[in-house]
Amino acid sequence: MGLIEKFLPKEDRFAALLLYGMVFATCFNGYDAGIMTVILADPQFTEYYNMTPDRQGIVSTAPWATTGLAQLFLGGTLAAYLGRIWALRVSIIFMCIGVTVQVVPNTFGVLILGRLMTGLGFGCNYIATNLYVAECSPRLLRGSFVGMVAQFRYQLGTLIAFWAGYGMSSPYNIAWRVSNLIQIPIGLMFVALTYFYPESPRHLLEKHPDEPERALKVLAKLRPGATTDERVRTEFHEMVASWKYRQRYRTGYLGLFKSKAMLKRLGYGFYAMALQQFGGIAALTMYATLIYQSLGWDAGHQALAINCIQAVLQLFIVFVNTFTVDRFGRKQLLIWGFAIQAGALLILSSLTTSFPQNNNKAAAVTEIAMLFIVGLTYCWSNGPVPPAIATEIFPQHVRDKAFGISALGQTICLIALTQPWPRFNNQVGPRSYWLLFALNVVALVSVIFILPETSQLSLERMDKIFGQIDAVEGGEQQGSKEVAEEENLAVGRTINDGGDAEKDGTVDHVESAQRM
Repeated sequence: MGLIEKFLPKEDRFAALLLYGMVFATCFNGYDAGIMTVILADPQFTEYYNMTPDRQGIVSTAPWATTGLAQLFLGGTLAAYLGRIWALRVSIIFMCIGVTVQVVPNTFGVLILGRLMTGLGFGCNYIATNLYVAECSPRLLRGSFVGMVAQFRYQLGTLIAFWAGYGMSSPYNIAWRVSNLIQIPIGLMFVALTYFYPESPRHLLEKHPDEPERALKVLAKLRPGATTDERVRTEFHEMVASWKYRQRYRTGYLGLFKSKAMLKRLGYGFYAMALQQFGGIAALTMYATLIYQSLGWDAGHQALAINCIQAVLQLFIVFVNTFTVDRFGRKQLLIWGFAIQAGALLILSSLTTSFPQNNNKAAAVTEIAMLFIVGLTYCWSNGPVPPAIATEIFPQHVRDKAFGISALGQTICLIALTQPWPRFNNQVGPRSYWLLFALNVVALVSVIFILPETSQLSLERMDKIFGQIDAVEGGEQQGSKEVAEEENLAVGRTINDGGDAEKDGTVDHVESAQRM
């Protein structure tokens, strides 16, 4: 498969272009982390708000407090009732308002209010984006699409932010205000772009089961093909059969906590998302400029320049995930990722402990190299893989809310490590990196013994790896005739609506349902 064919597969070119566009929906978070790295090191910003290590921690982590709130209650509900696309539009506009509140002349309290608003919007945005990508991706490429969007958008945001911050220099607190505002046009551009996006076919079927043709039309457009094409009909059959079987279960939050099997999946989802931040990458990213300065790279714009170079490399290393995650599986990438990060942090910790005064140039260069290795490895391993796992392990009727709660694992780990890091780093000094080494070792061992493999399965057939009845098979056994009638009804209506199906497209699908 050629390079272009890998990223724009012939049979899924339309879906690929749509899903890559989703990068702009969530690069807010990467931009925010990147620009705050620059802003926290800006003397004007520090003087304006009388910044202390504790205040630095509050500014860095305030958005994640409301992100957690959105993940727990609001994000999944918004995506369920408004749909994935409208949830994106609302959340992005709210984020833009939050950014505006941050940059107007204000007090420290108003700054934090703006940060909290931005975090609330991002929590809803993150859930809707990942749900949309997972539900619209073709089965064999789902991991690469979800991972690509989840991590590339973050790295693109940080890249833009680092270079924007690097190029900004002006008096009167203008630089950090303008560099923060730059993210707003990106968000508004994507809001306009969403009017070319169809709603998720799986959400449409869940929301409008009496109009299955709506989901079928979108599915045929995404794949693309006629509604009678075998590839489209096979996937649509799985969607309908799974939906029929799931009618016996409660939906929403009650559906999550009434079943032991669902609680087990929720535990896996929470754990998978926690892996994304468990190794302390957010602390290394958010305080990167300050860390580089503390390691002796503080002459002129050295620290900012190192940040910019690392951001460029991280943006392109994300493609490693695209080529490997569906080939080797989610679990293998996490194992290799945590092993490499633990090794790099072991070397880094040993050097910072041996040369606490940063008086050895070779050691200082090696330390930067180890930080680069940690950041680059994260971009193809425990950055993009956890969202892919957490979006695919839940059945459709609870996926939106379950993914939101699972994402709390990410948020809790991020806050727990990022908020106290400035004070911890000041008190412990060069030995602070031993903590990150230990956390990566723990994550590595846990992945080996705990995490299941979820690649190569359709969203409707995840039940089997959790010891439950395959929902598609259950739906077929429950009433293959009903399933076939639903499918034929949808195809028939697309024909009547002027769809591209052939006249003989409403063949009895009972026999094919029984074969699958």
